[in-house]
Amino acid sequence: MRFLAMTNHYVFEPEFCNPAAGWEKGQVEKNVRDSRHQMLHGMPDFLDLAALNAWLEQRCQELWRETAHGTLPGTIADLWAEEQAALMPLPVAFDGFIELSKRVSPTCLISFERNRYSVPASFANRPVSLRIYPDRLVVAAEGNILCDHPRVIERSHHLPPRTIYDWRHYLAVVQRKPGALRNGAPFLELPPAFRKLQDHMLRKPRR
Repeated sequence: MRFLAMTNHYVFEPEFCNPAAGWEKGQVEKNVRDSRHQMLHGMPDFLDLAALNAWLEQRCQELWRETAHGTLPGTIADLWAEEQAALMPLPVAFDGFIELSKRVSPTCLISFERNRYSVPASFANRPVSLRIYPDRLVVAAEGNILCDHPRVIERSHHLPPRTIYDWRHYLAVVQRKPGALRNGAPFLELPPAFRKLQDHMLRKPRR
């Protein structure tokens, strides 16, 4: 159903191959193999996925300007520039995600792929919906978006799980228990005003 919704959104008709029948799309497979050799040979390292995608986009455009179309005069870039005038404008991006039901822990966290992510304290011990995108996680409940986090993807299971906090999710906790500012894990990274308050509390003797 999700795929059908996407085809309707972008107004295209899918054409599928039969299972285990790679010869039905042999030309596609060859183009992928050739493009992989042209684009990825000697590829540098990248700090994150966004940097990789930016480099790939630039590399594709360079190859379009260098590569002849093959059946029509001009490069791929030349033909693409001509074709764009006849294309429909793109609609807004398709909001495609996988949704899971989660229950927020007493410490205002939900778990996903070995990692834990914070949720506003008012939803501790309550059910929420987790919307999973390729690069981010969105938490929703009662028809509202509660928060979102960049999705942490660890390829190695030898690395320990991580906990991703947003200190703003714990402000209600601080109102009830100001001492949590002393050394609470969610408050390791704070803006200057809260850092000043935290330093002041750390200098005061415990009661």
